[in-house]
Amino acid sequence: MVIENDGTFSVKEIMNPNVVSLGPDANLKDAAELMAQQKIGSIVIVDNNKPVGIITERDFATKIILKPYSADTPVSEVMSSPVVHITSNQSVADVIDIMANKDIRKVPVIDDGKVIGIVTGTEFLRLFIQATDEDMQKAYQQYVKRVYSNWFKE
Repeated sequence: MVIENDGTFSVKEIMNPNVVSLGPDANLKDAAELMAQQKIGSIVIVDNNKPVGIITERDFATKIILKPYSADTPVSEVMSSPVVHITSNQSVADVIDIMANKDIRKVPVIDDGKVIGIVTGTEFLRLFIQATDEDMQKAYQQYVKRVYSNWFKE
């Protein structure tokens, strides 16, 4: 992991490059089976290699069970769209802001229209495990500066 002297580091330093995807015509049963098999909490929905949505375990808990949808319903009817995403060169502070402000837990990383990774809570746990105390202190200080700098903008 590369943390700059100012405490910033990019999404590409923590993202998981192993993204699982399905087409929009796949059904909910296929998505649930794939999530269980891969032990993952989300699937990015792609159409012609372009991300068009995401379906998550939260969708199964809050949308699919409540309606309820049938197992053969296409994921395109339930997925969240458009995809809230980030680019690989943005800072980890940016993804934290997105996750907090949008109340989401999984953010695909998209460069040039292509999904190249994903950031979830698991990546933040790995970050905390790998980072030194000094790294975490720098990152925290940078984030605090960022938050408070917004207070003084007119």
